[in-house]
Amino acid sequence: MKLFFILCLEYLIKECENLKMMKKPIVIGLILMASLMLIAGPVALAWQEGPSTDWWYIDPSYGDYQESLPLIIELDGNSSAEQVLYVGDTVEITVDIYPYAVSSSGGSDGAYAEWLLEVNGTTGYSSDTDFAYAHDSGDDPIIGHAEVGTNMTLSITYLLTDTGIHTVYANSSVAVSQYSVNVANETVDASLTFEVVVKTEIDVLVGVKTKADVLQDNGVPGKGINVAPGLQKEVPNDNSAKGKNK
Repeated sequence: MKLFFILCLEYLIKECENLKMMKKPIVIGLILMASLMLIAGPVALAWQEGPSTDWWYIDPSYGDYQESLPLIIELDGNSSAEQVLYVGDTVEITVDIYPYAVSSSGGSDGAYAEWLLEVNGTTGYSSDTDFAYAHDSGDDPIIGHAEVGTNMTLSITYLLTDTGIHTVYANSSVAVSQYSVNVANETVDASLTFEVVVKTEIDVLVGVKTKADVLQDNGVPGKGINVAPGLQKEVPNDNSAKGKNK
């Protein structure tokens, strides 16, 4: 109705100007009247004009009107690509999703959102998925539209049991229908791969032994061995120490 009124107003102004019937005060008055009518009507920044005078707006990763948010997958809070994890570790896989859809036609409106987070690899498959749906039959003039929207964190707790490449995939989808006919749909997705390997023990560098260490290793008794000044000197290895103490 708003678009129809504006078009009619523009047409009337042009025709009156052509006939030289329109004076400036009258033009200003019509513009002010149109502005008041637009302000008085329902206002929602997240609505967009559809193919006719009906209205709809969809964004599978909604941040604000015409401002989408990125879909970012994280492994324990890290979104870097090609991460290396270890067998036996447990990783928390997350993604934030922000689907939004609204439809207003005065008839039968539908708004639908669906989301998915999944991981697959040699360790196995796991997922977190759900959907939301809203419908307005058009019988209630107070409602007048169907709308769904959410923001949440999808999460998978994943125990790594096998080596190999694993892939994480996420998507967010929205759609709207008017008069029971689909008029728009959109999907965003993201993926991330990581490798699972076996953790190897790191060799610990042991310091050079002292004469006292060598004596104790060979079973020599004595409480004063660890404090005797002459036994605190370092020796290159056990064999040389044994040779010196024969």
